[in-house]
Amino acid sequence: MSSPAARVLSPSLSAKLAALAARPAHRETRDTLNEVLAELADLPAHVVVRAGREIATTARLGWWQLEKRPIQIVPTQDAPSFSQLKYLLGLPLVPSENELLAANPDFAWLFLFHPSGYVREAALHYIDAPPKASFFLAALALRLNDWVVIVRHAAKRCLAKISRNVSANVAADAALYLLERRFVWGRWRNEASILDLVFTRDDVLAALAIRLATKPTGPLAICLRHALRYPGMDQYLPQLAAAAVQPAVRALAYQCLISGKATWIAGFEWAWIDKVYGLRRRVPKLETRIIQIDRPAIDFVKEGVRDKSSFVRRIVADRMIAIRPQIPDDEALIARLAQDRSAAVRSRADFLLRHPVSKHEL
Repeated sequence: MSSPAARVLSPSLSAKLAALAARPAHRETRDTLNEVLAELADLPAHVVVRAGREIATTARLGWWQLEKRPIQIVPTQDAPSFSQLKYLLGLPLVPSENELLAANPDFAWLFLFHPSGYVREAALHYIDAPPKASFFLAALALRLNDWVVIVRHAAKRCLAKISRNVSANVAADAALYLLERRFVWGRWRNEASILDLVFTRDDVLAALAIRLATKPTGPLAICLRHALRYPGMDQYLPQLAAAAVQPAVRALAYQCLISGKATWIAGFEWAWIDKVYGLRRRVPKLETRIIQIDRPAIDFVKEGVRDKSSFVRRIVADRMIAIRPQIPDDEALIARLAQDRSAAVRSRADFLLRHPVSKHEL
């Protein structure tokens, strides 16, 4: 069990989940469930795996019936249902998960973390409305990676049904985490592609570009690298190169704009280190496409060498070396690089001066 310092759920949320587990069928359950779902909605998408374990434990999912059923009753043929027998005998009425879902479909968002695959599958069938928070969209994506194949298929059908109605802001917040999970989570196969129905939408890409440009923390350059698989991101690259807060995002945007290509991770493959000793390692498998831009690369080189970050200027200088035959008059740019305060950038200028381009290459 997680230590208190590492817990994701707040003490108040844990208390509400425990109260919900104690009286799942009480008339006040709807209010308690709404409060639980509201607090879960405030959680970021990237904690969904850890939070899921805590939710299942704190809410005692899978133990409600076993703990409270006083005796086992086996009805004979034509006898009333089990719930009716308990009522007639004056026994505590403990509803099943399916009965709770039928009475209140909002239980489905909680039962996405149920330890039983049958209940997780049933919960996905009850979800008809799009998630109202990135945490719940991440929970649906987690079910796409479920260890039970039938649950993965149910999650795929569920997301296909609601993908058009997912809020752009919810999808963009979830994309910051989920785009990287594509090749980190290992159980799903083609189920992961159903998320493209959400992430390829123009409004989602626009919202994602705003977050990539304005957020000061997080692995945003990695997120941008994965988002480059979508051609709709091309139109936002000049904006990201000029104004993104994180230098790594600006550097990647300039790299794409100057080279005219977008490269992203499409999976992993094995590369031999030493065949004699059978040594190999997994390396990223990359895919590349030509990006659509309406400005020449030299424009972005001129902008990039003036960037406030030496890291960005170094990346731009490297790209300048690669496309140097396309630059007819590069003396002014080389002179600027030669006077840069960063030794790494000046070393690129020194390389350019020591390796002039012959006229027939222009």
